Amino acid sequence: MSDMVAVGVDAGGTTTRAAVSENGAPAGESEGSGANPTTLGVHDAADAILTVVRKALGHRKPAAIVVGAAGAGRPAVAAELEKLIGSAFPGCRVAIGDDAGIALRAAIPAGPGIVLIAGTGSIAYAENGERSARVGGLGYLAGDEGSAFAIGMAAVRLYGRVLDGRARADETTDLVARTLDAPDRDAYIAALYDAPLVPAAIAALAPAIVAFAGKGNRASTRIVQQAGSDLGDLLKSAARAVDLVDTSPSIALAGGLFAENSLLSFLLETRIIGDLPGALVVRGGDGAAIGALRLAETLAAQ
Repeated sequence: MSDMVAVGVDAGGTTTRAAVSENGAPAGESEGSGANPTTLGVHDAADAILTVVRKALGHRKPAAIVVGAAGAGRPAVAAELEKLIGSAFPGCRVAIGDDAGIALRAAIPAGPGIVLIAGTGSIAYAENGERSARVGGLGYLAGDEGSAFAIGMAAVRLYGRVLDGRARADETTDLVARTLDAPDRDAYIAALYDAPLVPAAIAALAPAIVAFAGKGNRASTRIVQQAGSDLGDLLKSAARAVDLVDTSPSIALAGGLFAENSLLSFLLETRIIGDLPGALVVRGGDGAAIGALRLAETLAAQ
């Protein structure tokens, strides 16, 4: 019987990571440049993924590859990536999805569960048997409630009201003024509209705002309270969609906003206690590439 080699890939916007197992035992890992098909295009993303996969495999032949890629939640994108990666490894089973499914299995290896991801964007993803549901993840223009971008943008809007004389300046709005290099109304408008908005730059305001809230700043506290409420709504909606509300579900909190304990995580966990009684909250996990690898091992065994 030949060795069963599985590959899991976390293809992020800045870094792509691959993990390999052979007959269930760790057998290699590698990383390389980002591979978001939305920003790179599908063919360049596939090339970046294949480079990292080949480096991790060495001379082994994979039985299954599972890729979780930011931007691959759309079926047409996933199908094209699957075709390109599959053609490089004939006979290998390939599955492509977004980064939510692998994040779930990184923290909750098997069984029913929910993951709430809050980084630059936000999404809740739940699985219960054959049923799954995604809530949020609509991007910064239409959604990403409670995300780092949403927190940063709330502060940006507040600074606009300060410039209009409708709100009082404080350390929250002073931070925005410095970050945008916008000491006045004209500079503020220019900073927002003269060049394409960069979500990551707005999201970069969030850690300081969360820290200000933890120290008692009123404006930042209101922003963080709203973010906690919005994230709680995403989580409860995902749980409801797959009938996990009354089952004491396992819930994974992932993404940069949950890297440390904060007022935001406290508010969210308090909300979870009320909305999802008996829920087990899991933070951390083994990394998204390991989550993808677990799915690849299951796929290879089918």
